[in-house]
Amino acid sequence: MWFRAGPGKDPRSGRLVFLIECLLNQNARDRGAAERPAVTQEIVDLLCHAEIGMVQIPCPEIACLGFERHRQAGSTIRQALEAPSAVSCCQQLAVTTADRIKCYLEQGYEVLAVLGGNQESPGCAVHVSNSEESRLTDKSGVFMRELADELARRGLQIDFHGMRDADPGLLQEDLEWLRKRIS
Repeated sequence: MWFRAGPGKDPRSGRLVFLIECLLNQNARDRGAAERPAVTQEIVDLLCHAEIGMVQIPCPEIACLGFERHRQAGSTIRQALEAPSAVSCCQQLAVTTADRIKCYLEQGYEVLAVLGGNQESPGCAVHVSNSEESRLTDKSGVFMRELADELARRGLQIDFHGMRDADPGLLQEDLEWLRKRIS
């Protein structure tokens, strides 16, 4: 790596994570779903202290359904994201995100993880298979599944992990996973 090459050289750590928008901006969450006033501070603090860069993934719900999460009466956000036009939008967002990941990797950066959301997030929930943290189950959010598929098509293996800030105990487990992953 060309990072940290010595005194007076480039100070970048060369290490980063991709994380969903609402972890850095709770205002992106659907009405009633925010857990904090602004950011999930514990995650930001941990990453800053470890000198890990953060790349924000745009909210797929906003990108594909609009800020108000437009959907037919009586349908859930997940059902709206599973509609063909929204799946196509999630696929496009996954391609853009995978392009960015690939670009960083080609420049010698270490992409440590993709950090998703809470267990029930329609777009960004992360449920991994028991065997690999890069393989997601059908319970995962629509966008996260599309991103995992796109990365697999490109032969890129990046660990996924949900940061479950809706539950303080689960968030502590996730922070411990992240500490181990970045050390």
